[in-house]
Amino acid sequence: MKTMLLAIATLFCAQVLAQETSTSTTKISNPTQTSSVSAANNSISTTAPKQENPWHFTLGSENYNYEADNRSTDSGNITSYNFVGARYAPSKLWELELRQHFQIVSSRDRLGGRDAVLHRDSATAMAETVLCAALKPTGFMGSSAALIDLRYYAPTDSVARENHEMGRIRLDNYFEWTITPKFTMAAYLSPRVLLNSQNNPNKAVGADAEYYQLKAAPYFIYTMNDHINPYYAYTVSGRSSQAQRGNWDLDMANTGSHEVGLNLYYDAFYINPAVISDTGLNDGSGSVLSEDSRAFSYDNLSYNLNVYAVF
Repeated sequence: MKTMLLAIATLFCAQVLAQETSTSTTKISNPTQTSSVSAANNSISTTAPKQENPWHFTLGSENYNYEADNRSTDSGNITSYNFVGARYAPSKLWELELRQHFQIVSSRDRLGGRDAVLHRDSATAMAETVLCAALKPTGFMGSSAALIDLRYYAPTDSVARENHEMGRIRLDNYFEWTITPKFTMAAYLSPRVLLNSQNNPNKAVGADAEYYQLKAAPYFIYTMNDHINPYYAYTVSGRSSQAQRGNWDLDMANTGSHEVGLNLYYDAFYINPAVISDTGLNDGSGSVLSEDSRAFSYDNLSYNLNVYAVF
C-alpha cells in the first residue's frame, strides 16, 4: 500500500503561493516507489540492498480553476504553480531539497492578493526559491508512518522584494495510522509565518511578522491498489496579523475546506485530481444548506489537477 506519508515526503516543498491563495491541503505522493509490492514489504529484503543515487531531479505542476471565475467569465481562469528542483536523499530517514518556483496564469483579469501583484506585467512570473528539510521517523507517536518537514521560502519574488519581506517559514507535521489493510487515517498540522521587516510598507502589521497561520486536517484514505488511492480531508485554516502583539484572534482567513481527490501513481509520476470546497467558519458564507451551516460550498469550489515527478 502506498501511504499518504510516502506521498507527502515527495512533495514536502509544495508551492507556498498556491497554499496561501487557496486552502488546498498539501498534495502528497511517492512517485519514486514504482514496485507493486507494498511499502511495508519493501522494507524487508532477503538480499543486500541496492545502493541508490542520493541525488534526484524533481518537477511539479499544481493547477487550479475556480467555480466563481467560471461563472463570471466565458472560460474561467487557470492558475498554474510550477517548480523544478534538486533533491539529496542519502537515507530513508531524511532528505534535503532546493526548488525554484514559477507561476503561469491563463488570464490576469480576476487575480487577487499576491498573484495580482506578481502578474501585473506578465502571465508568467518567477516565484520563490524554497529550501526544504524532511525527517521521516518510524513509530513516532504510535503511528505507522510519520513526516516532519521544515521549509524556508526565500523572499526572491517581486512581491517579497517590494515589501522587504524576510521570507516564509512553515513546519508540516503528518502522522498516519493504519486501521485496516485498506483503510488509513492520518492527521496533519502546519503552523506557518510570513516574516516582515522594518522597511515593509504595510506598517500596521508589525515589524516581526505579517501574519501567523495554522492549518489542521484529518485524512481518510482508502487503498484500492498500489496505483489508485481515493481520499477525503477536511482542513481548518486560520490566520492572524495581530499575533505578534499578543492578540491571537483570527482577523484574516478563517475557513473550513472539504477536499475529495485521488492519488494516482505511475512509475516516476504522481497525478492528483481533486475538488475543494471552502466555507467561511465565521458566518458559513458559501454554504449550500444554510447561511450558518458551515457545510459544503458550491460557489467556493476549486478544481485542481496536480502532477509531480521524481527522477
